[in-house]
Amino acid sequence: MASSRPTSLGELDILPRDTIEVICSFCSPGTLGLFARASRGAEEASALIRLLVAAVNAEPESYQQADATRLAAIAILKRHPELLFVTERVTDHFGRKIEATPYQLLLGAGDTWALKQVHASIIPCIENGNAIAEAQFKTQFPHCPWPPTSDMSEEALYDDRNRVQIAQVIAQLKVIVTTISADPCTNGQATLDETTKAVADLCQIFAPKEGEVIQTGLHFPLGIMKEIYKVYDTQFDPWSGAQLAFFSRAVIGAAEAALTAVDGQCCKNGLGNLDMEKGPDRRDGLFCPRPRGIPPALAPLTNKLGRTMFVDPSNGDSCALSSSLGVFDWYNKSWVARSALWIATWASGWRQGSCLRGLGGVAWTTYGEQKQRRTGTILCDHASKRQHTVPR
Repeated sequence: MASSRPTSLGELDILPRDTIEVICSFCSPGTLGLFARASRGAEEASALIRLLVAAVNAEPESYQQADATRLAAIAILKRHPELLFVTERVTDHFGRKIEATPYQLLLGAGDTWALKQVHASIIPCIENGNAIAEAQFKTQFPHCPWPPTSDMSEEALYDDRNRVQIAQVIAQLKVIVTTISADPCTNGQATLDETTKAVADLCQIFAPKEGEVIQTGLHFPLGIMKEIYKVYDTQFDPWSGAQLAFFSRAVIGAAEAALTAVDGQCCKNGLGNLDMEKGPDRRDGLFCPRPRGIPPALAPLTNKLGRTMFVDPSNGDSCALSSSLGVFDWYNKSWVARSALWIATWASGWRQGSCLRGLGGVAWTTYGEQKQRRTGTILCDHASKRQHTVPR
């Protein structure tokens, strides 16, 4: 007969539960999973930290799961719905420190598919859940009118930090256009210090700030991607293939590195291939341990995006600098590598080591609008239910 799982934490029982949670916050997701299986007490003690990590990283229940869309956060919430509105601090893959509840993490990351599941199966299990969800939405997005509408723009969700960030990006992109225009970017590499500095200054806008803890707004607005692709499309004719290749890798790649985990999953999926009803493949993404179609030597992509790689968002193909100077290798999910030279002759819109003109910008714009409509519809339905709820 199989023995039941122990309820005790063993020697950890002498520690306060808050202390155990702090210890868990320093553990990797894999370590937390092992700890949770040790006993029922361990599972309960680590539940909040595991939930926060799973939510902010959009983790699947298992990377071997057959259903591509199953989320670890939803599985934890089904066991512990009371944790949905508990505030705690967590750090995402990009190093952003975020103080939020699991519900607010999903709002800030823009995980509309997880939000739909939460509203359908978790919030109804919580006393006054609808009222709490509404209050937390208003806290997360202080400038967004309530009730939201199904056609609300992403800008409606911006907090002051988001607005400043967008303005800084637009200003710095003008500097980058000037510097790249004066730099031949031989073999897709910056040849002038001014070019390198201009891109580094842009990356600093994305980077987590010393002592900054995000409490409101979006973690990374997709408006940034739209502004970057406006520049790319505008400069497609004036710039050479080498200049476009540098911009793609250094600027587009750097912005992709700062995407939220769920947007990274959608980008890696290929925004043009995404089923907006089902959502992305949670087993694959820009920040998962083994992204599909990427040679083991290049995985994971973290710390490579913006340096040696970028991903074409329209189809999810990955472009990496090869060992040959000025040559780029492209990989799709079927592990098919294509040389940049072949791509250059494949269609007139391609330039060596860069994206197809127009597709990336359109893909991000369409994706952002569709995602906003989904989120707006979910919240409109929520507001409608709140208005028609009769107090007992």
